[in-house]
Amino acid sequence: MLETIKQNTIYRVIKYTSFAFILLNSVYPLLGIESEISKKVNWPLEMRLPISGSFAEYRNSHLHMGCDFKTYGINGFPVLSVFDGFVSNMSYSEFGYGLSIILSSPSLNLNARYAHLNDLNGDANGLEELNHSLRLLGNPSGYNVKLKPEMVTVKSKSKIARSGETGSGVSHLHLELYDSKGYYNPLNFPDFIQNDTTPPVIQSIFIDSDSGITHSLVLKKKIEGEYEVDIPSIKTNGKIKIRVAGYDFMTSRNRNNVYRIALKNNQKVIFEKVLDQMSHKDASHRENLYDINKSSLSPAVYVYNLFTQSNSSFSYDLSELAEAQKIILRVELADASGNISFVNLPIEVNHSEIKTEKVSQKEFNSEDGTLTLDYSGLQIVGDGTIEIKKLNKIPEEYNFPGFLQISNAYEIKAINFSWKGDAKGLLKGNFPNKDDDIYIFDTAFKQWVSLSSKRNQKHIQFSLTRLGIIAIMKDKTPPVINYPYLVNRDFNLPEVKDPRMLEKFYAIYDRGSGISGDMKVLFEGISYPFEYDKDRGFIKLEIPLILKKYNKSFYIIQIQIQDKAGNKSNWFTDVVTL
Repeated sequence: MLETIKQNTIYRVIKYTSFAFILLNSVYPLLGIESEISKKVNWPLEMRLPISGSFAEYRNSHLHMGCDFKTYGINGFPVLSVFDGFVSNMSYSEFGYGLSIILSSPSLNLNARYAHLNDLNGDANGLEELNHSLRLLGNPSGYNVKLKPEMVTVKSKSKIARSGETGSGVSHLHLELYDSKGYYNPLNFPDFIQNDTTPPVIQSIFIDSDSGITHSLVLKKKIEGEYEVDIPSIKTNGKIKIRVAGYDFMTSRNRNNVYRIALKNNQKVIFEKVLDQMSHKDASHRENLYDINKSSLSPAVYVYNLFTQSNSSFSYDLSELAEAQKIILRVELADASGNISFVNLPIEVNHSEIKTEKVSQKEFNSEDGTLTLDYSGLQIVGDGTIEIKKLNKIPEEYNFPGFLQISNAYEIKAINFSWKGDAKGLLKGNFPNKDDDIYIFDTAFKQWVSLSSKRNQKHIQFSLTRLGIIAIMKDKTPPVINYPYLVNRDFNLPEVKDPRMLEKFYAIYDRGSGISGDMKVLFEGISYPFEYDKDRGFIKLEIPLILKKYNKSFYIIQIQIQDKAGNKSNWFTDVVTL
């Protein structure tokens, strides 16, 4: 028994040592950066905090061209220089990157952008003072300035800033590595390699044919890294496009983007995309990597195209194969640590089944003429169609109390058809009540979302970017206020926390139309200033501790909020002691 354990241990050491050697020697040529140079790029924090956002992840309007480091919603972690260099740019914006700096290294020919910083306090004297001056003297909404190389020089691993939550998103550190050619995946650099043995998750497979046949397949997990479809064969024909939905768990256990997607036939690679680097041009076209009508950011749903995004492209051509011929196509997802998941797709050729012919129309109508979708002027991929199916009743599993169906519902499906931009929708009918609005049930992440719309007495106009079930709904569900999870938690480290203030957080939530800007916060019955943190879903108050001198044992806080349908929450009351 002891000898067996010893042999297994030796085997694992050899296996993972060999894998690490293969990984390190295969990654760098793909990276486009010399191995010796990549070794000079260091971890950007004092602590080995988890990576919570990966390279080339889907975002609502762009691709995520760096890595996010999880700071657990806390501000103030020391941020380090990843190499020797100088500060070449500093900027501030109320949105996007927030407070950001760019470090440049002439010797490495590499730049590093840090974003969402709390401040620029660190070893570089005068940097925070300059930031403060630019904020006071410049445009109140922000600034963007270039610095000369000799102004602020930094040494590798020196403190240059503190992490924060400026710009968009909750507290985290964002890091990009790039040069004139494009962006590089930080996970390829030696100091960023993750201790990760968990293969990616494969959720679904979507198959479209130019003959109009479509399949949406939810997968079953057999064992770790291996999945299967729940039907004996997938009958289709013609030129098929395959998409795969999946994600990867890294050290933060967030749903992250994968590192490689591939399609194989008898071990021959038909299509492969490795996310080790990306040009500036490709980074601006998220539709090349993702099906943007099925993918979403919150919650994270990544649907990858296993074909080049153009009207003539496809994953595999079945048209030359014999009737009833069977082939096995293998879809693979891999992470940056070399863990692979796969599913084998049993394809059976069925030339006799043709549902639709190729169409070139850009306007589609429901059979009853009530709903119209217009894609004119948009970038369209595929020569298929949009299918609109009338549903008299929304499935029970999509309903919840207080959210009521007013109109007929229409299920929108795309067959060999995807688009970039806002399709123009028109739903005929008069819906005068303000608490009636048009929603789409996004089947990708099982949630109702209100659509941007305008109405008159004859119809409602709306914009559409995704697929799902459209209906007019009445929201009678009031929003909710409660204490947040981990109610006593601080959101700033002592180094950046204002010692003169007590911070109080209150969680707010609405399941229907969403939170509106109509919020009332009273402190001892008088209106009190507050901050609505949309990313966290919190209302934040700062209470001066100087109130202690009045020898009052407690203070009363009252909060009421309203959703976009006009529903008001119950008054929430909290008793605060200083």
